[in-house]
Amino acid sequence: MMKVSPSGVGMLLECPRCLWLQVNESTKRPRGIFPSLPDGMDNVFKKYFDAYRTRGEMPPEIEGRVDGTLFSDMKKLSQWRDFNFGRGGIIAQIAEYDMTLSGAIDDLVVAPDGRYVPFDFKTRGYPLKDDTHEHYRTQLDLYGLLFERNGMACAGYGYLLFFWPSSYDLGSAHFKTALIKMDVSPSRGLSALERVHKIATGEKPPRQAACEYCLYREPKQT
Repeated sequence: MMKVSPSGVGMLLECPRCLWLQVNESTKRPRGIFPSLPDGMDNVFKKYFDAYRTRGEMPPEIEGRVDGTLFSDMKKLSQWRDFNFGRGGIIAQIAEYDMTLSGAIDDLVVAPDGRYVPFDFKTRGYPLKDDTHEHYRTQLDLYGLLFERNGMACAGYGYLLFFWPSSYDLGSAHFKTALIKMDVSPSRGLSALERVHKIATGEKPPRQAACEYCLYREPKQT
């Protein structure tokens, strides 16, 4: 059974050949040194949001700008934040494509009608471009699919809260933020998994000229 995550599916779909090699030959893309700073900042932001959650308040960055309230059950939220295939996060068996979908959320908002709204932190080095948020559309769609498959009604929208550094002085870093609301479609997420399954179970795709990993592995066309 193939294991995938909301954050990993977009990367897998970047290059059909890399996807096929990972699934069928266990040949993953070279990883290099993993940047720990984004994970560290995510943990800081989570604690910051949790402080407001315990007071029943909304952080100033999103106060009056989000349709809903912060999910209040810290025990469940802590479990859903802990990504580990089979033991933590939110997990769903996608039987039609022989997949396990497992992911960890950063935070969760409950819409006024009780439906669930995915909320994700994104740390960047620079301000957003016009299409920056589009790179995370599939990730949000798959969070919606996870909600749906676990009996949690999805609100049909989600939020990305971007942070980037603006200045530094006397031991304190200052960040700017941008909140982006996006539509969320579980069915669109399922279609993304269908594409992954189709590629993984088909013939080995040709080398992709635009893929640097293909060029690294195979300097000459094979």
